[in-house]
Amino acid sequence: MTSKHTVICLLALAFAFGLSFLLLSVQPAVAEPVGVTPLPPATEPDGRAGACYSFYENPERPYVQMALDAGSRWDRFDFKWPNLEPSNNNWNLAAYDSLVNDLHAAGMSMIGIPLWTPNWAATSGLRGLAVPSFDQRPPGWYAPGSSPRVTPLAASAASSPPKGLGLPWNDPNNHWGNYVYTIVSRYGDRVKHWEMWNEAEWDYFWTGSEADYAQLLKVGYQATKAACPDCTVLFAGLHYWADPTFFERVLDILNDDPVAPQSNYFFDAMSVHLYSRSSNPYSIVNSIRSRMKAYVPDHPIWLTETGASAYDGPAPGVRTDYGVTEAESAAYLIQSYANALAADVKRYYWFRVHDADMAEHFGLVRNDRSLRPSYVAYQVATTVLVSPTFVTRVPTGSHVRVTLWGTPRGKVSVLWNESPVTGVYTLPAALPTATFVDRWGVTRTVTATDISDSAAEYLVYTATLPAATASRVSDPNDYFVGGDPLIVIESEAPNEPPIATVHPLPALTYSPACTVTWEGQDNQSGIWLYDVQVRDGDGSWSTWQHSTTATSGQFAGQHGHTYYFRVQATDRVGNRGTWPEDSQAHTTLHLASTLHLSIGAFFADENRSDVWDEPISVTNEITLTAVTLRFLDEAGQDVVSPTVGSSWEFTATIYSGQTYRLWASSADHTRVVSFTWPGGGEVYTVTHSALGLWPLTRTYLPSVLRHG
Repeated sequence: MTSKHTVICLLALAFAFGLSFLLLSVQPAVAEPVGVTPLPPATEPDGRAGACYSFYENPERPYVQMALDAGSRWDRFDFKWPNLEPSNNNWNLAAYDSLVNDLHAAGMSMIGIPLWTPNWAATSGLRGLAVPSFDQRPPGWYAPGSSPRVTPLAASAASSPPKGLGLPWNDPNNHWGNYVYTIVSRYGDRVKHWEMWNEAEWDYFWTGSEADYAQLLKVGYQATKAACPDCTVLFAGLHYWADPTFFERVLDILNDDPVAPQSNYFFDAMSVHLYSRSSNPYSIVNSIRSRMKAYVPDHPIWLTETGASAYDGPAPGVRTDYGVTEAESAAYLIQSYANALAADVKRYYWFRVHDADMAEHFGLVRNDRSLRPSYVAYQVATTVLVSPTFVTRVPTGSHVRVTLWGTPRGKVSVLWNESPVTGVYTLPAALPTATFVDRWGVTRTVTATDISDSAAEYLVYTATLPAATASRVSDPNDYFVGGDPLIVIESEAPNEPPIATVHPLPALTYSPACTVTWEGQDNQSGIWLYDVQVRDGDGSWSTWQHSTTATSGQFAGQHGHTYYFRVQATDRVGNRGTWPEDSQAHTTLHLASTLHLSIGAFFADENRSDVWDEPISVTNEITLTAVTLRFLDEAGQDVVSPTVGSSWEFTATIYSGQTYRLWASSADHTRVVSFTWPGGGEVYTVTHSALGLWPLTRTYLPSVLRHG
């Protein structure tokens, strides 16, 4: 069971001091690289993956190219307000000009984090921002560590809400609005994504209330959009564990703001920070998403910090309750990446590129610029786990399978074992051969095994999944990272999408339901699923059949409407064909027919036999003359004008598929007769020489006397 303290916040030091390195070149002692050989540079990632703080070390910025070679296409870092505007309207922008230009020139997209309040703009009193020691850390802080090499900030109010926050965003005395507008105006052509503060539910970063943060987010959103309408605004990255319901309380406040709906509730994406337990990017993200949707419409979720700190290796870090070996950190990376894909996380940012001055070592790269195994695992993820059409996740006992369907390589399955016992996994095969890939990027070709039983014959791949080894110091039975993952790639040759078509339909269909049929062809793995869309006349396409294995269906429509159909197929490795631009078949429903109805007489059918029994003096089945007559459609509307008489004859238009009722009644007798007709375009004749009406049955209820 997942502990409520399962994971982790980010590095406080990185945010408190990160941009100090813009002004100071830090050159660590360089050791000989330790034996991790990188894969070839990832040249075709899908742009999902990023890493935090790749900009480090003026003037060379060596980690930027290392991050790019790993497959990262994003850097994320703070825009420290106290550094940028040390006093009101006194701007110091040179270091950030250089940083933004360098990253942009290198081809990096960026998330900027406007963060920290300068003393002159603070509303609360000064307080020290010394990073707590390990013994003093609050509950839920498992990732960041203190560093004896860094001197804590002296008296500061950096986590204070700014002055003037409640004023309109463009009021000169709303200092936060002015700050955000200034930096976005200056850098918004290159920095297109802005994360409004960091981990606001933790009072290390934010000493205001949830209402204060809701206002900070609103003002930041308005200022950003005024400066750069096409920029993206992110909610402050959730520490989450410091206060798991904080974001809900903020969203509840935003939901009550009358202008919030027209401004996307003042954020374009939810930003989340989750560390150490590899299942959290799936389970916690899905929990956050469902809870978010209780207050506001669904928003994309970005995992803007994740990682697992390594305590071993050539540069060992401090071991905390959730510390892992370098090998386990690499396993965490691939598992968390796959889980994030399964949870529809739009961006994934590893924290961080190198260790910097942290006591806990999260870096893909050590400070001596040698590579950790997680660097290669990152390359594997950004090379192989890319551009799926859709993703599924199937847990089976202690084993997990995340499948990326329809990638450029076909079907890609990521398998791992969450138990401390080695397991065997049987994977149904889409193709007779597959490529197995480990976290080092080492590949081997495997042939599927033919398994037959009395019910079916099919192919499978059998894989041994190593046991999980990463367990908590405080609970050795809590395994929070699975064993080494295995990636199985099933590729068609060539890897092409299937084609599909709807069979022709008649120009006119005379029944209320028409049979639509379709088929598809695939070059190798075979058709798996179909999606069929329908369009009513000149309207828009809508889904009629979704992810079906059927090749036919009954479609019911309305008279006089023309319906158009098109089909898309998905093959057994997830390649999905494109929708045809136009319809592949169409038909017009012609359901109208002509009805001639004639009833020569009505009689009192006392025994309900439908036979006019004689003599009338004995049977009392007399002729009825003052009969009230109506002919109703299934909505209860009169098809012809009601009448009163002893016979009835009319001609009317009726429609196939509807149920009609002839309603006839006199003082003591009544009869309702129902009619349906199978098709349109016909002439139907209904003739009764005489129609019997049945005697009414009256029920008498006792009176109830009420006493006040």
